[in-house]
Formats: sequence, structure tokens, C-alpha cells
Amino acid sequence: MTTQAGALPPDRLGAVVRLDDGQTVVRFARRLAFPVDRVWRAITDRGLLASWFPGFAFEPERGGRYTIHFGGDCEGPADVEGTVVEYAPPNLLQCGTIRWELEAADDGCRLAFSDVLQFQDGRSDAEIANAVLGGWHRYLDLLEQSLEGTPDPDTPEPDYSGSDVLVALGEREWD
Repeated sequence: MTTQAGALPPDRLGAVVRLDDGQTVVRFARRLAFPVDRVWRAITDRGLLASWFPGFAFEPERGGRYTIHFGGDCEGPADVEGTVVEYAPPNLLQCGTIRWELEAADDGCRLAFSDVLQFQDGRSDAEIANAVLGGWHRYLDLLEQSLEGTPDPDTPEPDYSGSDVLVALGEREWD
């Protein structure tokens, strides 16, 4: 069952942002009830990744290689690979355009996640943004579930198609 993104708490939603350099980025900011070190291990330890992001592997060093296999039902490219751009344990990991930043907070930590959108011919910017927002939203939900010890691989991707976050792309008008 798909959940409309607008039905979710606002602090769970991602956003679409156009940067001054013309790139379009999806961003999520989540407060996690776990310390930075524990979240860092969940993001970087191959054994822990298996419970929430099994298709992701990387060499833990700046300049290392990374690969992501999203699977056959992915709306974007099923396989992505590239270079680890930033690796600064336990706060920053950037693989290509995908970036995880962790910052300590009183109640755990803050995760700032972003990914630069890659637009394709034949699909609208809003369709691509909806797919990427929904996909990363699901993976971040799985990360939290994994940290809680209850990952559910059947967690659905929320549908952002009716959400105000797509207004930033100029493809929807405010209701």
C-alpha cells in the first residue's frame, strides 16, 4: 500500500531544492534517537548495511569506489557506481552525489541526507523527483527501523506526486 507523502508528519518529508549552480537536489533532515557513532556504523558497516541497504558497498576511503544496486523494480538506473568523494568518520560520507552528514544532538543525532537529481529525457522532472524522493524516503525509514532492530523490507515508498515539495520544480501550482 502506498502512502501519500502529504499524510506523513512534515519532519519525515524530503524536499526538492534548486541550487544556485542549477543542480536540483533532494534533501532530508531527520532527527534520530541514536548517537552519531551508532548511526555511522549502520551507514558504513557492510554487515549492518545488509539489513537496510543491501545493494550498497563502498571502499571506506576518499577516492575509493562505491556501487549501489537498487534492483529491478527501481524507476531509475538499477546500478550506480562511482567514487567516494568525502569520507570523514563519523560525520560525513559522500558517494558521488549521495551525501550523508551526521551531527550530534541532545536526543541522539541529526542526519542530513541529499542526492543530486539526474534528469532523463522522456520523463518529467516531477516524475523523477517523485521517484527519487520516495525511494530515499523508504531507505531512510529502513535505516531507522534497522537502528531500532525492526527492519521491514516491505516498507513502502511514499508517493510524493501530490506533495508541495514538487512545487519547487514548477510542475505543480499551489493548491
